[in-house]
Amino acid sequence: MTTRPAGPRPIMAEQCTALSPTAVVAAAAPVAARLGAAAMANGGNAYDAVLTAALAETVLLPPKCGLAGDLIALAWRQDDPSPEALLAIGGAPDALADALRDRSLGDTGPLSVGVPGAPAGYQALAERGRRGLAAAAAPAIELADEGFCWSRICTVLAEESAELVRTHQPSGTVYYPDGGPIAPGAVTRLPGLGRALQRLVDDGADFLHGPVGQAIVSRVQASGGILTSSDFRHSRAEWIDAHGGAEGEWWATPAPTHGPSLLDAMARWGSRADPAEVFVAVREAARRRLAELADPSGTSMVGAVDDDGTMVVVVHSNSYPRFGSGLIVDEFDLILANRAGRGFSADPAHPNYPAPGRRPATTLHAWGWRHRSGTRVLGATPGGANQMPWNAQTIARVAHRHQLEPTYLADAVVAPRWQLEPTGTITIEDGFTDHELASLIARVPEASHCERWGLRSAMQIVADFGDRRFAVADPRTVGAVVPI
Repeated sequence: MTTRPAGPRPIMAEQCTALSPTAVVAAAAPVAARLGAAAMANGGNAYDAVLTAALAETVLLPPKCGLAGDLIALAWRQDDPSPEALLAIGGAPDALADALRDRSLGDTGPLSVGVPGAPAGYQALAERGRRGLAAAAAPAIELADEGFCWSRICTVLAEESAELVRTHQPSGTVYYPDGGPIAPGAVTRLPGLGRALQRLVDDGADFLHGPVGQAIVSRVQASGGILTSSDFRHSRAEWIDAHGGAEGEWWATPAPTHGPSLLDAMARWGSRADPAEVFVAVREAARRRLAELADPSGTSMVGAVDDDGTMVVVVHSNSYPRFGSGLIVDEFDLILANRAGRGFSADPAHPNYPAPGRRPATTLHAWGWRHRSGTRVLGATPGGANQMPWNAQTIARVAHRHQLEPTYLADAVVAPRWQLEPTGTITIEDGFTDHELASLIARVPEASHCERWGLRSAMQIVADFGDRRFAVADPRTVGAVVPI
């Protein structure tokens, strides 16, 4: 007998779910999900869908992701025994290590700007699609040129980053008209981003060696940074085997992502995997990887399953704190990421010291699972340092099920969760049972509480059940799922 979760969870889970006998698309922005679905409906595959949705998000959610950021993905074709990982994380500028002899690395500012990896990642996805990069970018360019309604989450992120941007953009920026954030719902045009996306289409692999790359270098160097055009040779995307674990049923993106840390945590919690056990496993896994990983991030994601059973999830990021480094290339409305500042260590003895071309550690990661029934699942969430804890909590709720139904995956996404705070404490959502709450609080030094669905998790899961394609998007954000 199956016990259904109490209260509003089943209804919320169903509202956040899409099921289709053919294909589904999920994205953090509803417009992006719709555009990705249209790409699939017009002859595209899962790669076309996620690429179209992701490029739309670079316009719809520019504080979170974009052409100056990084990208990782997992892709799983129906007949393949395991997923492939795509890593598009820019390497360290050549002069960064030398600069650290006299200067502080810093989380933000000009020295924190590294080599963008996302452009190579978008192109790598396009190479596996059916429709091409121009078709995928066209809807995003139209949004940038013709206008769209600004999201509330972008306003919130702009409010949180106002001081950072003001410090590095004292003359103002399109993202703070009249000195303040864009109001939620305001019709917004970003023609500079439209021009940048068109250059991506026109210049292809030479994108960073053309006008956009030149503008990035000029902006960074004018602020005292060390990025040069020759550093762009460290922008690359590569498809590699996913990192396997847990008896060959689970996979994750490999280092320098946080995927191995997730699998480490999964291997250490007990068979019951209650919230307290998961917390302890996550805490210990994070401690073991602290010498290698850092990098809280401002991030978005998209996912799709097509009618051939190919599944793809993409996580793309400008890095923390939402407006990345704080530097913006006005000509192209381009927010420069700070992956180098957040991901590298300034200690020359550290394994994550910025040797030229070395990829920085990143909490970006995605995971895959083949259930004993044959159902294949891919998932991920944005959330900086909480990506691994949130993924772990979701996985723990479904990993030991003998049957796997769409309702179980959906409930795992909407179920209550906790998050780590920089102070070492945790914040716990309402909705845990009394037993779970008491057990969890007994394991942590200090905890605060927030309302149900009050955290910023943006978990997405896609799955292929054989006769049905499935997607669920976290209700904590404005993500959407579209069946086809």
